Amino acid sequence: MQAALDEIRGEDVIGVPGQNLTHQELQVLVGLANGETPNTIGKELDADTIAMRYIEASIKAKLGAKTHPHMIARGFTLGVLFPRALCMLLAFLCVAESDLDALRNRTPRRSRAPSTHTRLTRAGTGSSNGGSKTEVGGLGSIASLGGLHIVS
Repeated sequence: MQAALDEIRGEDVIGVPGQNLTHQELQVLVGLANGETPNTIGKELDADTIAMRYIEASIKAKLGAKTHPHMIARGFTLGVLFPRALCMLLAFLCVAESDLDALRNRTPRRSRAPSTHTRLTRAGTGSSNGGSKTEVGGLGSIASLGGLHIVS
């Protein structure tokens, strides 16, 4: 339950603790991912320009990033940032799946054992079987009855 309290919710992005980021660094990362400028984020955190550069450099080092866009991309890749739309979609799908599971009839799956197939064919003219059983190369037996061939 502690992780839910530490998450930071932006307009478009949710930031969760991870990658050894401090709370302040996570706030900066979420702000940048939401499209805010470093100056705006600095005013919200009461940090001057030099402090913001230090925080950004620390985030880049912890995430292994080189630029601001790369830092945001690494945040998503490493699971520190999540798009809010994705979170809502996943929550909806989990609820829908659990509702569908409760209503679904459980039917046994078909076995993978080979099944026996029977095929009826019409005898052509000049058939000489006349009702006898004949073994045909791996198909099983063939029986002729009144012009119909049964292959099993």
